Amino acid sequence: MFDLRYHVASLAAVFLALIIGILVGAGLASRTDLEQSERAVLERRIAELERANEDFGAQADLLRRQRDAAEEYVDATYPALMNGRLRGKRVAMLFTGQTDDGTIDTLQQTLEDASGPGIVEREALELPVNPEEVMDALGPQFSGLTMDEVGRRFGEELVEGGDTPVLDALIPILVQDRRGNPAVEADAVVVAHTGVPTDAPTRMFLEGVYAGLRASGVPVVGIERTDQRPSRIATYKENGISSVDSVDRPIGKLALALLLAGGAEGHYGLKSTAEDGTVPVPVEPLPLAPLAGG
Repeated sequence: MFDLRYHVASLAAVFLALIIGILVGAGLASRTDLEQSERAVLERRIAELERANEDFGAQADLLRRQRDAAEEYVDATYPALMNGRLRGKRVAMLFTGQTDDGTIDTLQQTLEDASGPGIVEREALELPVNPEEVMDALGPQFSGLTMDEVGRRFGEELVEGGDTPVLDALIPILVQDRRGNPAVEADAVVVAHTGVPTDAPTRMFLEGVYAGLRASGVPVVGIERTDQRPSRIATYKENGISSVDSVDRPIGKLALALLLAGGAEGHYGLKSTAEDGTVPVPVEPLPLAPLAGG
């Protein structure tokens, strides 16, 4: 991977610089009648550094082969691990900002691979949030609510479905793109944080949305693709929800499916921010499908 190649090149450059420095030092020392014993020390040091460089190269090669073997194993076992994992699970998707077709396609593929019914509801919030418009849309029955309280109710209703007065009132002014039925109860929610809140009311509203999603009691997972720049994993961590940083890769799709199915909360994937590993463990086995005619 890029990070590994970068570290290998960096360390090799360090070893090369050390060797060049020693050689230059040896050359200068020879012009000043350096004692033979000191020259021998320098030569031994060069030999040690060269051996260390060779050892590091061998270790890096082993790590590359182990990584390749792990990816091959995931690719080979992916269908068996995913098949049936999300059967019957109703998953809603929330963009906190613009929709992203690549992210939608990735989630759809994940649900399809895991035998899920597809995205039952999708909402994309338009930022920034205008607090005056929000309160006017909600009407007097919700007067006195703060922006984070409004956001919390929005998040709760997104999951709960049924009677959704806050969601219904705010969709015309806050939602720029939507699909599905908000009345359907969700079993899990996937969040893609694509916007950048630049004002206090918007930040408060989004914090409330995340709090409402957390309070719903269903799995909530923030996602991003491997090449996401800038990364939004820190935002998911700050708001107390799980994350997957590589949903465009088989290992990321597996991690997402495991989380949506109720796996151990945490931050997973391939980046340094994946502090809990690549996938939630243990990976619970799925029951075998009954044989035809059995």
